[in-house]
Amino acid sequence: MNSMKSMTSMNSTAPNARRSRSTERLAILLVPLLFIGIFILPLALRPMVVPDEARYAVIPSEMIETGEWVVPHLLGVRYFEKPVLGYWMTAVSFLGFGENAFALRLPAALMTGFSAGVLMMFVRRWTRRWDLTAIAAMVFMTSLEVSILGTTAILDAPFTGMVTASIAFFFFGWRATGPPRFGWLVASGIACGCAFLIKGFLAIAIPGIVLAPWLLWQREWRSLFTLPWVPGIAAILVVLPWGFAVHDRAPEFWDYFFWVEHINRYTGGADAQHPEEWWFFIPIFALGLFPWILTLPFVILGVRRLGIQSPEIRLLLCWTFIPLAFFSFSSGKLPTYILPCFAPAAVLITFGLVEFFATAPKKRTYGEWILIPLGLLLMAITPFMPLDPSLGSAWNDGGEWRLAILATVLLVWGFFDHRSQSTLSPTRRVLLGTLGPALGFAVAPACMPTGWMKISKAPVAWLERLSPLTSRSLVLVDASLMHAARWAWPEAEIRLFSSAGELTWGIENFDEHGDWFIEDSEFPPFLDGATLGRPLVILTDDPQGQRAWFEQLVTTNDLAAPAYLVDRGVLLTVWPAEALPSAP
Repeated sequence: MNSMKSMTSMNSTAPNARRSRSTERLAILLVPLLFIGIFILPLALRPMVVPDEARYAVIPSEMIETGEWVVPHLLGVRYFEKPVLGYWMTAVSFLGFGENAFALRLPAALMTGFSAGVLMMFVRRWTRRWDLTAIAAMVFMTSLEVSILGTTAILDAPFTGMVTASIAFFFFGWRATGPPRFGWLVASGIACGCAFLIKGFLAIAIPGIVLAPWLLWQREWRSLFTLPWVPGIAAILVVLPWGFAVHDRAPEFWDYFFWVEHINRYTGGADAQHPEEWWFFIPIFALGLFPWILTLPFVILGVRRLGIQSPEIRLLLCWTFIPLAFFSFSSGKLPTYILPCFAPAAVLITFGLVEFFATAPKKRTYGEWILIPLGLLLMAITPFMPLDPSLGSAWNDGGEWRLAILATVLLVWGFFDHRSQSTLSPTRRVLLGTLGPALGFAVAPACMPTGWMKISKAPVAWLERLSPLTSRSLVLVDASLMHAARWAWPEAEIRLFSSAGELTWGIENFDEHGDWFIEDSEFPPFLDGATLGRPLVILTDDPQGQRAWFEQLVTTNDLAAPAYLVDRGVLLTVWPAEALPSAP
């Protein structure tokens, strides 16, 4: 085996562009600046998006409140969609920084930085070059899907960080001999176990479908039967303590988690959660690689020049495309599933572009011909944009100055694109190409057109104004808004109304949760207990249909009419009407 590794080491091809100390120093300096600018500073600048972000806020908050750290609960109902490590990360962040948007998104941001760090370890150990190492991390951080999910409070970025570490550390172990090999394999298993505790069995599936074909490609089939034992045992030891604890407290967890959340989601066909066509991930992957997908012809030509003989290139190809194919066969699909494919793709893009521009240094791309005119156009129309939200303003506060910021970003991006094409250094050219999108992704969260969004998509700020009313009320809320209502109204007594949504299984299978859900037929008796001291508040995202139902109910039962508050896709109904403040 050692002789084979020495042979493959000789084939470890990487771009042979001339090194520049100034480029290396600049690249190393820019990596932390890009990370802070894209993933840390903007964390609190945009509203919380429901249902996902609110869900992953409420569950850790309830853990802190109740002290129940083993069995996840959502609105007090047992919730078995995911294991606990992702919730624990957010809970720790809440304890350190308070229960706010910054703390909520911080674990995703830090784990994206961890992915970039592991990627840098991989490239550095391969090439012994800091410029390629830093630029690969910058390309990764300036890919659209990475920048979005790295600042969004869902579990895909933490999961991807651990999967990236599991695969890379296994490769380091394969490369090493003696005690270092054992250490890297243990580290790979620990990362795999942590990934399992974030999202479950995909933590085993993704490294398995990447590493097994890669080892076969390397003609090391014996390693399939020898190397996985150490990381496998390490992963099991990481998972076992919580696995036994949750089985003891909620023995139904593993049956539901395996069959419903994994097998049915993958094989359920039209009945699976989020069913999509087989080709769904192809455009998602292309869009997620924006703006680097625009360089795809150059990347392909560059990678072809490098060849696919080195074990690193082969691993990157397996790591990028096999999970993409695996998820394409799944019945249930979400754009976030393929995030683990972006780290290896970033390395391939970096190496392909550097190799291509090393042989074609004067090749023009003309990106500035689009960016600069578009920036000038946005700057020109900024003074004519409406300031009043009722007249179609893109921002609730009339902040059309944000359009000027976006215009400036496009102009600066165009400048960097033009400047990159005037250099003959391929590494500096790719490095300069990361700066424009980095600036765009850094300011984008502050420029979201909230005035064009339905309140039901980002309702927390709207709901928080009503806290004085809801804190003394019985609140009935539909499934789509239940997470946001719990986050915005922590003191309110909240029950589900009309539809139980994702809590249906927990409510139907545990008697203690039965009274958390109120069907339409059970609603009228609740009106008898509504008083000025304890009003009845109903929150729904179907204003037209729900209001018509309430009005029919009032007419049929000769009831006093409630008060209604309607705003961009949200209906708040209050009995008695006098309980609703005139200007909430």
